[in-house]
Amino acid sequence: MNSTYASGGGIQRPLFALFCLLVILAGGVFILDQRGGPYHGASVLPQPSVAQVEVPAPLTVAKSEKPTTPAKLLHKMSSDPGSGIPASISSVVGKFDGTARGRALESYLIWAVHNAKSDAYIDSLLNSAAAKGHFSIPEALLTLSGRLDTPSLLTSIMLMVQNADPVRPETLATHQHFLQLSDSFAGLSLTYYGDPLSHARISDANGMAALMAEAQVGQVVEIPGL
Repeated sequence: MNSTYASGGGIQRPLFALFCLLVILAGGVFILDQRGGPYHGASVLPQPSVAQVEVPAPLTVAKSEKPTTPAKLLHKMSSDPGSGIPASISSVVGKFDGTARGRALESYLIWAVHNAKSDAYIDSLLNSAAAKGHFSIPEALLTLSGRLDTPSLLTSIMLMVQNADPVRPETLATHQHFLQLSDSFAGLSLTYYGDPLSHARISDANGMAALMAEAQVGQVVEIPGL
């Protein structure tokens, strides 16, 4: 029995050795295969470059220019020595008030236009000066609220400088106007006749030559037809 075991053991040992050799060879082949594979020793491929996306510049919407105001136009024209702006201011103010106090109003206006003051600034300046007694507000430019109707005054000067004919309606029957705080006879004349200097036509028709400040909001004023 011992001889049989010995002979069997002699056969098993070479087989076991052969098995181990095969395992070793198989492992070597695997390792060599891995070394040549994509995960070992391979150079790192550069990442694909991301195309630079050009972001378009934001759209810029051109701002619409604000309408040019009378004060800006007057200042722009005053840069021309031959424009006669001071003379036009003097003439228009004289038509509303030819007294010495009217000349004070004229001086304020000439200074403000020369120094490029805005319409709002001029309105504040003139009403402040009137409140301090530096001049009296001309009756035609006195609003229902008791202030100077600066917009109508500046527009009157613009019409004088441009030598523009009043833009009159083709036909205007007698019209009834309900007074508002900002109304003056010059302003109503500008609105309905296109000419602030035709204010006497309205005040005379209503017997209110110097009573605008005493009128009431909503009071009816008759605008004579042309």
